[in-house]
Amino acid sequence: MPSFFEFKGKYAVISLFVLTGVVGTLFMVMGPQATEKSPGVLHLGIRYLDESSMRFAQYPKSGPGAVIEFINIDERVVYRFENLKIGRNLVPIEPDNIPSGRYTARISAQDYQSVELPVIIEGRMLNPPLDAEFEPHTHADYNMIGVRFQLAETTVQN
Repeated sequence: MPSFFEFKGKYAVISLFVLTGVVGTLFMVMGPQATEKSPGVLHLGIRYLDESSMRFAQYPKSGPGAVIEFINIDERVVYRFENLKIGRNLVPIEPDNIPSGRYTARISAQDYQSVELPVIIEGRMLNPPLDAEFEPHTHADYNMIGVRFQLAETTVQN
């Protein structure tokens, strides 16, 4: 192989500095524009209390499928996201779909009790109110909600 393709000594160091400067400049120039146009992401973790039971085997491997709805003060569903599976789900938070304000996030699944929690959406961020109290097996934090569904009482009796 010809030796003119090999970087040696100070040329290698200078080329690394130039490359780092170019990449850093691109991040500084394009970074704010990229975050301005991309939606925020809500990390929604879903589990079921009876996952290891025989009864749960009637559902596919991903579970019965859950839904999250954002309900405004007038009790209208503003945004709905379906087909949520067991584990971590990524739900887009776009200001075009969900305007900033206070909402009730309702997470529900077939044959399980629905979970409702208060949330505040500001742009692409979702936060629970500071004084919020959550139902058992439920947690919320910055752009994150975790739920463990319990069987609905009508299902338990059958």
